[in-house]
Amino acid sequence: MSFPSDHGNNGQPLSIGELQGMGLLSRAPGAMAFRSTASPRLPTLREAPSLEGLQVKMPAPRAITPEAIIERFDALCRAVAPRREREPGEAVTPGDDVLLDVLGFANGRLLPFSARADWWTECTPDPLLPGFFESLVGARVGEAVAVNLVLPDDYAVESLRGVPARFGVVLKAAREVTPLEEEDPRRFFALGRGATLDEVMESIAGELVAERDAQYLQDFQERVLKEVARRTRVEVPRSLVDEEIRQRWSEAEYPVLVGLGLPPEQTREAVDGWLMDVPTRLEVEYRLRLALGLRAIAERGRIQPEREEVEALFDGLAERLGMGREALGRLLQSDKALGRKFDTLATHVAVVSHVLSEATVAPGIAQGAG
Repeated sequence: MSFPSDHGNNGQPLSIGELQGMGLLSRAPGAMAFRSTASPRLPTLREAPSLEGLQVKMPAPRAITPEAIIERFDALCRAVAPRREREPGEAVTPGDDVLLDVLGFANGRLLPFSARADWWTECTPDPLLPGFFESLVGARVGEAVAVNLVLPDDYAVESLRGVPARFGVVLKAAREVTPLEEEDPRRFFALGRGATLDEVMESIAGELVAERDAQYLQDFQERVLKEVARRTRVEVPRSLVDEEIRQRWSEAEYPVLVGLGLPPEQTREAVDGWLMDVPTRLEVEYRLRLALGLRAIAERGRIQPEREEVEALFDGLAERLGMGREALGRLLQSDKALGRKFDTLATHVAVVSHVLSEATVAPGIAQGAG
């Protein structure tokens, strides 16, 4: 496949991390020690899943409420509010932006999915981790803080709900946020959405409607693909699920743990936590089953991406990576492995488009809301 190009490169330098996250580069070399030595054999499908009578039920899109508009307005106002870097040793107050390194422990082991490095977030109560951010109030920039709490009953890892946990937090930086007063003329100007409150609220409402409609289409696609996966008759080997989870971990958490200086035994605890998490295993098995089903559909229908689809995918990738088309084309052409992965991605987009064209919404389901 030849890659589109243009003249010049006005983008920023390519991020290796972003390419790894998109699956276009191999994982961090050190993470190989935590993966199996042999790649699991992919199972063979006897037949591709049928697309006959492919229907899904869809709820009506949610209405845009005044509360949602006000919540977005407040968030936008906070985003443009003036900020001041706090000095080392200065105390954090509620509502600050804080830069954190975080590691969590429970039952004497590293909490899976808890590692964060260089995490900018707002210091405000979070129902998913009650007491976490409250414990940072009064801590000083540059300090390491121990946060003790009980994981809530709706914590993401079911086996750890209600379990006492301890988080080690390094408060690397903080910014004081000064909210703009309601009468401040900079408020509307900074938002860039109109000169009056009515104009701003109308802009936000339109944005929320567009997001809702895009989410509806995304939900439709996900429900269709789940039905395709259900129709894919194949046994996904446990070893294949394990390997995929290890790969995901090596992309998401391994670099963070290495950067935080964790010893190998705790690093292994981290990947074990991912491997034992039931929702993670179910989600990975679903994705693998779906990938096998889509590949079989593509082979059965000899589906190939149209040039317009390739162009759109290429442009989207270039934009996401902050590269010019010519620079991205040279990159993909210079590395045959990357080129093959781009081809695979283009074929995936084409077969998903084909599947969606065969799917319908079950009759009798409400289709819209104001």
